[in-house]
Amino acid sequence: MTSTSLMVNMPGFDHAVSLMKQYPDLLHVGIHLVTTVQYSIVKGLKTLTDENDHFYRDPQIIEKSDQSELDLEYQAQMDKFLATGLHPDHIDFHVCTTPKQLKAAMKLAQKYNLPMRAQTQEIEAILAQNGIRYAPCHIPDFYDHGTVEMLLELLNRSLKEQRESVEFALHPAYVDQTLLELSSYNIQRAKELATLMDPRVMAFIQEHSIEFIHFGNI
Repeated sequence: MTSTSLMVNMPGFDHAVSLMKQYPDLLHVGIHLVTTVQYSIVKGLKTLTDENDHFYRDPQIIEKSDQSELDLEYQAQMDKFLATGLHPDHIDFHVCTTPKQLKAAMKLAQKYNLPMRAQTQEIEAILAQNGIRYAPCHIPDFYDHGTVEMLLELLNRSLKEQRESVEFALHPAYVDQTLLELSSYNIQRAKELATLMDPRVMAFIQEHSIEFIHFGNI
């Protein structure tokens, strides 16, 4: 694993930061902006969270929220990341990307000169129009279908299409009680990990001289 992203409002934050500092030259870490799980960094928000500062999970609520609250929360998440003494190397999102989320994140990308994950061709076009670097050719197909056969098929298809680069959204993990409580996408993570560690995948990567970069979230 060479690249991942950090959710600064999650219980594993301190442990994740310790790993980031332990392997500064090996692990590139972006910020995984959050508005759909756990608690906000900014307390007392009126349109993004309930009375307990817990995020709503509904994208429609996010899109109807106050843009200034999104801007404030995303900046607070960035500030918490920067307070570690480390600097994110890209921006991506947790669960959904509404137009308002995209607008708030683009402000951070421009302010800190960071590339962003572009999950669709439409978003790629918006980022390009605003002079923001992005990861092209996002492929979501591996999500919830994390078998060796699926990954090899997607890699082989990308080679045939002669793509210069592709991005897969991956979520490998060792499943523990905390993960079971916090995420409905849990056993699938263990299956993804087994797939990525499968010798057939590494053999394919080496055979075709693929530079394999993993974007996930921790």
